[in-house]
Amino acid sequence: MNFRKFVKGSLAVGMAIALAACESTTASGTSATAAGTAAAATTTSGAGAGTVTEYTLGSVGPLEGDTSVYGKATTNGTQLAVEDYNKANGTNIKIEKIDTKGDATQAVNAYNKLVTETKVAAIIGPTLSGEATAVGTASQDSGVPIISPSATAAEFTLTGDNVFRGCYTDPYQAKVAADFAYDTLGAKTAAIIYNTGDDYSTGMTESFTAEFEAKGGTVVASEGYNNGDIDFNTQLTKISGNNPDVLFIPNYYKDDALIAKQARSLGMTTQLVGGDGWDGVLSQVDAGTDGEAALEGAVFVNHYSPDQEKVQEILTRYKDEFGEDANAFAVLAYDSATCMMEAIAQTGSLNYADICNTLSNMTFEGVLGKMTFDENGDPIKDVAYVTIKDGAYVTYGK
Repeated sequence: MNFRKFVKGSLAVGMAIALAACESTTASGTSATAAGTAAAATTTSGAGAGTVTEYTLGSVGPLEGDTSVYGKATTNGTQLAVEDYNKANGTNIKIEKIDTKGDATQAVNAYNKLVTETKVAAIIGPTLSGEATAVGTASQDSGVPIISPSATAAEFTLTGDNVFRGCYTDPYQAKVAADFAYDTLGAKTAAIIYNTGDDYSTGMTESFTAEFEAKGGTVVASEGYNNGDIDFNTQLTKISGNNPDVLFIPNYYKDDALIAKQARSLGMTTQLVGGDGWDGVLSQVDAGTDGEAALEGAVFVNHYSPDQEKVQEILTRYKDEFGEDANAFAVLAYDSATCMMEAIAQTGSLNYADICNTLSNMTFEGVLGKMTFDENGDPIKDVAYVTIKDGAYVTYGK
């Protein structure tokens, strides 16, 4: 028995029990219908594998609610990728978009509809880690290929061999941020302010702390706050008293902007460091204001830097088509969807297991550079260090 498949399958069973809405896998961890094939496909035969010219991809994520900024970005990025792929290859690939509202149960319902009714070739998404993990668990009954552009929780790709991601994990980016703070910035002490009610924030805090201290640094303060808080002065005052070399803020951009402004208002000059949740933080402040000034010089780990040439092309086209600025989720979705379409083309059929096998063994060259997948379906790829300079995102060091 394949050990990795056994471990993943066993974890999927446990998750299915915890998530009543999800369906379980077999005891051995293999998919009940691993040889599933999408319907409504048109292929032309040639030497070797056929050429798949027509099928539907599912796009799953929140299009309403507080997290819709992320779901819309992944959906739009997927749409842009499909349009480009069809134009370049003469294919007729379609997308069915389903709104999950950020809810795991609705995400599983979306999965069921896409697999049993639409009979999609693959799923791009879900967007958020919680909903993605629920869908990954439920998908063990079909083995449908899934690649989430943005689900960073480590457990997501442990749900099955058909599950991949286009972004790096939370533990990985937190480790990279800690290495950067210690090795590049020369920080010996760090403080952290994090959201105690958010898995992303708490997980990043744990991983950053472990790595920073393993390298010889000291976390002198770790202050939590609750979901919905907008006043962080109490936590920041405690942190300020410890005079840390860096302040790690592993939260989403709305909170990040507020924390940065309040920290500077208290007279803190500490170097601010964050993760990919910072992407979009400039949208929370007005140009030329104290809010923008508070963000100046902050550095965060991200999936790309906007001043990369290939990325700039996509960002420009995205704004032209959708009338708004793209974020990292959109670019990740563009690459993830293109990677899936190339895997289907290389496979030459819509057999689920065969597509997953192709993904596991391919090297993809996308907008964000080269990407391969490790034994868990996690990407092996470079990260970018982005800083805010004169009110714009630029590659750190430029």
